[in-house]
Amino acid sequence: MSYKLEKPCSETDRLDFIVKYNHNKGLRIEEAEKAYFALEKNEIISGGIPVVDEDYESKVIQERKDDFEKEFFSTSLGWIRRSVTMCNGTRKNFLTDLLLPIKAGLESGREVTILAYKTPDFTQDLTLDYMVSLQERKQATPEFIQECLNQLVKDFGS
Repeated sequence: MSYKLEKPCSETDRLDFIVKYNHNKGLRIEEAEKAYFALEKNEIISGGIPVVDEDYESKVIQERKDDFEKEFFSTSLGWIRRSVTMCNGTRKNFLTDLLLPIKAGLESGREVTILAYKTPDFTQDLTLDYMVSLQERKQATPEFIQECLNQLVKDFGS
């Protein structure tokens, strides 16, 4: 449900409106010709009045997908998290910090297990619990190493 502050209004009224609805309630403030509006996430201004954005759900899904694809890259084994947390709690960049040790392990004949992720259902919130449910332990392969190297080159060129 949106809220409205008619124009003209004092600067104090405008600032109080912003504090009340944006700072305190987290609503988005939009200015129209005749009023200021505090809008819910699924609302937009159309013709100078607030309306429900019919494309809101598809925008949310696309935003989740875009955010996911910034944090992960796709391989034949599944999606790989770019920034991983090691057992000791330290953070490592998968491509720059771990790829060469994984490659060396494979070349020396060791099995190297990695965590890959299944593709999420972007209609759901990508919560920590949900993301953990998508994890799969996979064995690194030479093909996987090549895909990671290709991703590193792609990232470098972007």
